Order: sequence, then C-alpha cells, then structure tokens
Amino acid sequence: MPGGRAPWRTAAPRRAAGAGRRVRGAVAALAAFALAGALTGAVAPAADGAGTPVPVPAPNPGLARFYQQQPAWERCPPDVLRSGSSGQGTPRPGYADRLQCARLEVPRDYAHPGQATLRVQLIRLAATGPGKRLGSLVINPGGPGDSGVNYLVDNADAFAHLGQRYDLVSFDPRGTGRTEPISCGTTFTPVTGAGAESLGASEQRLNEACGRYSGPLLPWVGTPDVARDMDVLRSAVRDAKLNYLGFSYGTRLGAVYAHEFPRNVGRMALDSVEDPTKNTWQTAVAQARGFQRAVDAFAADCVHGPACPLGTDTKAAQDQLATWYRNLTDHPLQSQGATVDQTTYVYALRGSLYSRETWPALRQALTQLRNGDGSGILNLSGSGSGSGSRSSGAGRARGDASGRLPSQEQLALRAISCRDTSERYGPADYPRAERELTQASPLFGPDIAPTLLDCYGWPVAGDDASRQVAAPHAPPLLLVATTDDPATPYEGAANMARALGNASPVLTYHGEGHAAYTSGNPCVLREVDGFLLDGALPVGGTGCR
Repeated sequence: MPGGRAPWRTAAPRRAAGAGRRVRGAVAALAAFALAGALTGAVAPAADGAGTPVPVPAPNPGLARFYQQQPAWERCPPDVLRSGSSGQGTPRPGYADRLQCARLEVPRDYAHPGQATLRVQLIRLAATGPGKRLGSLVINPGGPGDSGVNYLVDNADAFAHLGQRYDLVSFDPRGTGRTEPISCGTTFTPVTGAGAESLGASEQRLNEACGRYSGPLLPWVGTPDVARDMDVLRSAVRDAKLNYLGFSYGTRLGAVYAHEFPRNVGRMALDSVEDPTKNTWQTAVAQARGFQRAVDAFAADCVHGPACPLGTDTKAAQDQLATWYRNLTDHPLQSQGATVDQTTYVYALRGSLYSRETWPALRQALTQLRNGDGSGILNLSGSGSGSGSRSSGAGRARGDASGRLPSQEQLALRAISCRDTSERYGPADYPRAERELTQASPLFGPDIAPTLLDCYGWPVAGDDASRQVAAPHAPPLLLVATTDDPATPYEGAANMARALGNASPVLTYHGEGHAAYTSGNPCVLREVDGFLLDGALPVGGTGCR
C-alpha cells in the first residue's frame, strides 16, 4: 500500500472453475458528471464504450506518439501460455488459441518522454458474445509485483461473463513479469547473527544489490507511473474511458488513476480495497490483526466439525496453533528435502486464510502435522513440491541465510513499495515494531515485523504521492469489501470512499476471504457484473451473504 504498503503480498486468489453466475437484469444509467479541465495535445481515435470512435487527446503534445500507437496483437508465445501465475499453469481449453499478446511503448519518465522508454507486456482475450461490445476491461490482480499476464492466462474463465461484451485486457506493470523485471543479481551475502542490527544490515545489503542491477529503473516503478501507463493503454485500445477491475493493490492503482485522470474514468470496480489513510506501520498492525481474526475464525469453525486436529474447544484450538508455532521454532521438521519451520508454518496458515475454500486443506495439513508429518504444511506454504508461488502466499520479500534472493515477484513488491512511501524504518525502530505486531497477533506479528525494514537503505527516495486518491470530479467507483478479509481489512473501503470524495458506494460481502468477486458468490457477481455491464451501481449499504 503506497505510504502504507501491505507488508504481505496481496492479490486476487484464483476462482474455482465452474462457479455459477446470474446476470443482472436491471439496467440503470450513471449520473452524468461535468468534468472540468480540457486536455491539450494530439488526438487518438477511441471508442466510447459502444464502439463509436471519439477523440481522446494526450495530456501533452510530447506524449502524442505514445497515445496514438496501436498494439500489434498476435497469438501469445508458448512460454507465456505455459507460465501462468503458478509457474506451471496452462489456460483452460478454449482460451489458448484466443489469447493475444502485444507490447506497449511508454516513457520511463513521463516528465521527459523523449528519453528512455519501456515496453509493457500486454495480453488480451477478445470479446465473444453477440451483444454490443463495450470496449476493453483492464484487470489488475494486485500484488504489487504480480503479473497481470499470468493472471489472465490462469483465470480467464473467472471473467467469462464479462468477456462476452468486453475485451479482457491485462498487463505486467513496470518492474514486474515481462516488463523490465527488477533484478538484484543472483545471490547476496547476508549478515549473520541475531538481532535488529544484523537484520537491518542484511536488508541494506540486499537493497544495495538491487540498486546495482536495477538502479536506473527504480525511480520509475511507483504506482502513479503505472497509472499513467494505464492511460496510454486506454488510448491504445481506443477507449474514451477506462473500464477497470482491480483487486487488492489493484484497488490503489485504480484509485490513483481516478485521481490523475478523473475525466477518463469509465466503469471501475475495486475489490478488496486498500486503505489510503494508513501508513506502512499502521497497515502492518492492521494486517496482523486481520490475519489473527481470520485464523481464530478458522479455529472456531474447525472445532465444530468432525475430526478437527485442534480438538473440540475454541480456546484450546487457538492454544494448539500457538504451540505448534513455538515447537517449530525450536524443533523444525524435515519434509520433501526441505525444512518446515515457524516461517513455513505461518506462510501455510496465512495462504490458507485468503479463501474459505482452502480451509479443508489446512485442516488436513494440521492433522498431518499433529502426527509429525510436515508435508501438508510445506505444500500449503508455497514451498512444497509442485506448489509454485501463488499470489496468496509468497510471504515477505527477504533473502534467506544462504544468500538466496527473494523471488522476482517479491523483489518487484519491494521496489514498488519502497518507491511508494517516504517511510524508512531501521534497526532502531525494530524492537517497537516487533512488540506492537506481536501484541496484534502472536502468530503473524513476528513474521510481519521484519517487513518494516524492507526499505532500509533502499537506493532511491520514495514519496507518498500514491496516497493521494481524491477524485471528486470522477464518476463513482464501485468498492467491494469483505467483512472478514485478512489482507485488506473491511474498514479500508469506507476510508477509501471518503478519500475519493465522489459518492462511491461500498458493496459489503459478509463472509471470509480476499477478493469477493473471485469467490463466485452469486450476489457479488450479480452486483459487480451489473455495474460493469449495465452501469447499474448498487445502493450504498448493499450487502451480500
């Protein structure tokens, strides 16, 4: 979260294939808004949402060539189709032949568009239905650091209904995936020893390596620059307005776009809303509390079901979860050639709390753990054989004691997060961080606390510009929030609505998990699809169960 970045990677989890849908029947029109401030520059033809070409100017003449470009769409290469967000996925049958890829040229520095450029990787699934085409729907899965290209490869079927009337479009934001990925070398030398000073020194060494390998790119990976890339993308696909569906960090990206380009906002739905009013420290504490509430809800559910490995009493179940954490701290297990320690355990718990659908797998893994088998925990942590590093479970972006670097997604998270905040916490701040976060969650707090040192010694300065989301002249956005979302706590949506200042309503999903739309809940699907397809905003206070 810029200026309050989530210390854990947060993104839209995969939606179960085959989840049912109901199409919203009511059609309503959004109120018209008088939007001031004419832009100047060269004109690129675009569609108004009904296929009618309309003129859309570039913000200034120096950007005209970027706004006028037309992506050369062609079938995606096999390596893109094979990769997917899991690193092993393939598109579902019927999509591989339809997915198209292209590159979009954008300035590295928008203040100097005549200098260096970047080539943003795009992906598209053209609209299929017989109805009137509505233009393109840009999808961002969150992160920051996640590949939008991989996400659409793996999850196109989750948006099949929207894909009847929209071209589904996604992209790898700058610094991620196939768009100038952040590099910090191949290894680094960690500082040995316990304590805040050693931890801070290791973070500083990793950050220095990132500066050596990606220094020229690091000042230009912040959220405002990605929002500007999205406006170039909007023009390149010939849409007068940006229609957008963003999850988790993608909600911040969408809100920043509305702040920067209010007159270009079309139908924008933001699901699992980040809180723009909290800084990094406050966000870390809120997330620790959110994950603790979620694991307590899991424990309460488990003890009321058959054969719960935590017993039959809620308090005893919570104590058992804490006991395993302490035991794995002192006596790690070996499984599948890997170590199952307290961090692996926390990753498994956290990753399983993003969706209620994964609770049965967590119960099974804990049953195995009770019998001394850590393989289930290892697999759920994202470290097990064949599990990949899915968006709900990669954990903090730190190197390990062997000098092995974090994943590319984690490095992108670090780079974007540090560019999006002016906060720079160091070893002197760590004791208080560990104390406050452990108080917020004895299970998750100790592992979240080190993320507050991620930007210690980062080679470029950050700022809080991406916390500015006021968009009073933009039409209302649809905000979707889940009451028991561990990663983006529910109250963040109300704070976002107030910060936007444009009467954006909040659709409340009374349930557990992260990313309500991908849960397949029929009510959420009906309301979000009704807005994106028909412009029908739900009344503020509308809820789904």
